[in-house]
Amino acid sequence: MEAIHLKVTGMSCGSCVKHVEKSLSAVAGVQKVVVDLSAGTASVSGDFPSGASSLLAALEADGYPSTIDSADVASKERAKGDGCGGQSCCCH
Repeated sequence: MEAIHLKVTGMSCGSCVKHVEKSLSAVAGVQKVVVDLSAGTASVSGDFPSGASSLLAALEADGYPSTIDSADVASKERAKGDGCGGQSCCCH
């Protein structure tokens, strides 16, 4: 199981949270969705054959433009093996 953390824009109330949860839950492979209104984030767990693109597309279609949380990207880069954060790392 994989976890993807997203920054979601456009959420302003509990109804928005429910819309985001519903949009993400409808994506194939999603097993769990946790939305934090105050932080403007969503954490999605499941098996995603097409990566985060299907999650981002679902939110965009419902009016909630989103990006992958940059902290999530950095931690996955470090986990790849060399301990380095990738192209934006200080050692490149």
